[in-house]
Amino acid sequence: NVVNPQQVPDSSFIYDTSIIDLSTADAYYDGQTVQVIGEAVGDNIRADTGNDHRWITLASQDVSSNASIVAYMSKEDAEKIDLFGKYGMTGTILQVRGTYHLACAEHDGVSDIHAEHVSVVERGVEHSEELDLHSFIPGAIVVVVGLCMLLAYSWMRERRR
Repeated sequence: NVVNPQQVPDSSFIYDTSIIDLSTADAYYDGQTVQVIGEAVGDNIRADTGNDHRWITLASQDVSSNASIVAYMSKEDAEKIDLFGKYGMTGTILQVRGTYHLACAEHDGVSDIHAEHVSVVERGVEHSEELDLHSFIPGAIVVVVGLCMLLAYSWMRERRR
């Protein structure tokens, strides 16, 4: 049997978990091999141990949650990321398998995943937003009506004198 590490997991993997579960994890997950899928957000941060490892933040794909987890991975694995998620961009979706540490002794007690395998599930996408001038029409009308009312008020006030 040949194992395809690029294959998107199904529920048959024992170590599949979600980023939401890891963000609220207890001691059960500590030291276990986990596999998560998340969007690369933030920046590619060089680890203080040298130039060969990076910190990558993975955000949950569940829109009802803003959970995230930090993955500690090699520079080569981090270079697979083409875009990081931010306003106007959806970051690269990564599948990360590694050992989860609830309070990592190597990294000053940070909850992280030490990545053993990283693969790209989906490339990043840039969302361009075009300016829609038609959406400004109602606002322009309200401003014109307001100016007309101001002029009418001023005119009526001067007539009273």
